[in-house]
Amino acid sequence: MLPMGTIMTTAMVIGLVSAAPSPVNKILPDSVRKVLRSLVILAGCWNVFWYSLQHLAEFWGQAALVSGLLMLVTGFYIFGEQQLPAVLRKARPVVLSGLLCCALLYGITIYQL
Repeated sequence: MLPMGTIMTTAMVIGLVSAAPSPVNKILPDSVRKVLRSLVILAGCWNVFWYSLQHLAEFWGQAALVSGLLMLVTGFYIFGEQQLPAVLRKARPVVLSGLLCCALLYGITIYQL
């Protein structure tokens, strides 16, 4: 079984690649984009509502809360961005940069273990 840190890092990278503005993402079928969105949102929900709530006083609980919230927003960037408020649509570079930082934090930590 894979450790959850690896699964969460993978979900963050999937979210980043899928939400980044590129010509490849525009030609993906809607069904594929919906599946990717679902995976990223599901991982974000697990981070926010399961792990972080149980470990909020710890560093990794706080990291899970931040990365989970960023994954939830990123899920809507992948498919359904028009459902987000204007402020979140404009904050796309900040959100994706934050998610990149979280993915690097998780990935570097896993590598060092």
